Amino acid sequence: MCGTAALAVTSGAIVLVNGAAPTPRATTAALQLPTDVAPVAGPVAALVEPVTAEPRVVDAADLVKGVRLAEEQVLARARQQAPPPAAQAPKPQLQPKVRAPQRGSDCGISTSGLGAVQPHVRAAAQFLGCRFGEPKMYGVAGRAGTSDHPSGRAVDFMVDPATGDRLAACALKNRATLGITYVIWQQRINFGSGWQPMEDRGGVTANHYDHVHVSFGAAAGGSPNAC
Repeated sequence: MCGTAALAVTSGAIVLVNGAAPTPRATTAALQLPTDVAPVAGPVAALVEPVTAEPRVVDAADLVKGVRLAEEQVLARARQQAPPPAAQAPKPQLQPKVRAPQRGSDCGISTSGLGAVQPHVRAAAQFLGCRFGEPKMYGVAGRAGTSDHPSGRAVDFMVDPATGDRLAACALKNRATLGITYVIWQQRINFGSGWQPMEDRGGVTANHYDHVHVSFGAAAGGSPNAC
């Protein structure tokens, strides 16, 4: 036999423990005692009793650590295999409410600066003023030279350059409907057939750079076109 063996004699039984075999096994064998040893009474038999290896006690801390590592690996694998999140459609942006252009002349614009203008002139002033920021408007006033202001057939709209461009274009677009005879803006005059330059009158207001002048003739009919 290989390895180291321990021999014990107890009450006529010989116990042989084989240290080389990891797996416990029981073996019964007849062994011959040395000649210088007195024989043992009774039958001599060697009984090899099974030797059970001590179980390995698992450390609780190691067990918890192993379970945690296994869970982390499972979660990592699941994240890798998971399909990418579906792209969400962009939320529609709410559009600001825009005040619709008014077809009539009642937008609350003040006409106190018009004075005793003709009824159709007042209606035209309200139509244009309501669509272009409700500017200050001047009507009847004394003017030197030839002017339609004293007779109540002209309106001045005090506007900035960008607004003045659009207001003048709208007035000319509705010239026949509103009964407009001509428009003066930025040292130019338009009778409906294009802009013509005017003489320099010596100032911003005199040259109509801060206001659009609209002159009117007889009353006209029909509904004006929105601008």
